[in-house]
Amino acid sequence: MLMTDIRDYLQLIGRANLHDLALHFQVQESAMEQMLTFWIKKGFITQHYLSQDMCSQGKCSDCFECSEGLKKLYIWHDKTL
Repeated sequence: MLMTDIRDYLQLIGRANLHDLALHFQVQESAMEQMLTFWIKKGFITQHYLSQDMCSQGKCSDCFECSEGLKKLYIWHDKTL
């Protein structure tokens, strides 16, 4: 997997949580986070934490039901490469 694969995938779908990205690329979440840091530092990706109103369970502010990987959302921002 190349860094460009991550770029291309996030450009295509726009946003994804850490868990889904790790599953898609078949890597551990910790490894995926390190790779995403490359694009975050360049300003192409921003990382957000799901708030209660964004959570599909509606409990993110006060529960431990979801893994951290499901709570971390990465959003691609179009810029000129």
